Amino acid sequence: MSADASPNAQAPQPSLLAQNHFLLRRLHSLSGIVPIGVFLIFHLFTNFQMLVGNFQHEVEFIHNMPALIYIEILGLWLPIGFHAVLGIAYTLGSNPNSIQYPYMDNWRYTLQRVTGILAFLFIFVHGAKLRWGFTFGGYLDTPFYLHGPHGEPLATASTAIALQHAFPWVLVGYVVGVYACVYHWANGLWTAAISWGLTLSVAAQRRWGVFCVGLGLALAVFSAGAIYKAATYPVADQQREMIRLMEAGRTLPAAPHDKVLELPLPAEEAHEAAP
Repeated sequence: MSADASPNAQAPQPSLLAQNHFLLRRLHSLSGIVPIGVFLIFHLFTNFQMLVGNFQHEVEFIHNMPALIYIEILGLWLPIGFHAVLGIAYTLGSNPNSIQYPYMDNWRYTLQRVTGILAFLFIFVHGAKLRWGFTFGGYLDTPFYLHGPHGEPLATASTAIALQHAFPWVLVGYVVGVYACVYHWANGLWTAAISWGLTLSVAAQRRWGVFCVGLGLALAVFSAGAIYKAATYPVADQQREMIRLMEAGRTLPAAPHDKVLELPLPAEEAHEAAP
């Protein structure tokens, strides 16, 4: 009898993920819904205001929220980190078979994991650039400014300059990243209902699937509208120069009598600046 077959041989201990599979799976799906998914809806709707509303006002409202940094850490970055770590672990331990068995559910399973990785990379780069100022070796030198040195509204102009970057991959990467987030959220919302035992029958899953597809399409429209507006927004030469000087650490001449510097702005920006 071999040593492996000995009655005294101990069975391998299950991993921490396996020991807490039920709890971690539900916490993983819950964190993807609240707060990450809820934030995604509001974030994409805010960006959509570039096309249909007052984007400057919406961004100012967010930046003026009390204790914003603590809201971001506790309500956004920690949940994203938790969701991402578990998601990567589940992805590495998965066994996709959509090639051998090209059924719809298998493709959804594979796309959920692929878009999860893409979404994680996009969120990291997006956050590192906007929150911490990373330029990634100068390849992502797209500064975001809410206001000019004398209070000029620059939210839309800064966003437009970022997507109208000299490197076309900035726009391509943004489009791929945003739509990876949209698919991952909408499809994940559908599977979360199954994980929580809310849609056990085929009919219930079909009805919930219709809702999730509708939500995903709405977010896709929000994203397309914002991307179109930013990619086609006519940034004024004065705005480009203002942002360039601010990025270089130089200041513009002070406006007389402490008034906002008068610059000819595009019609959309002028509307946003109006009280």
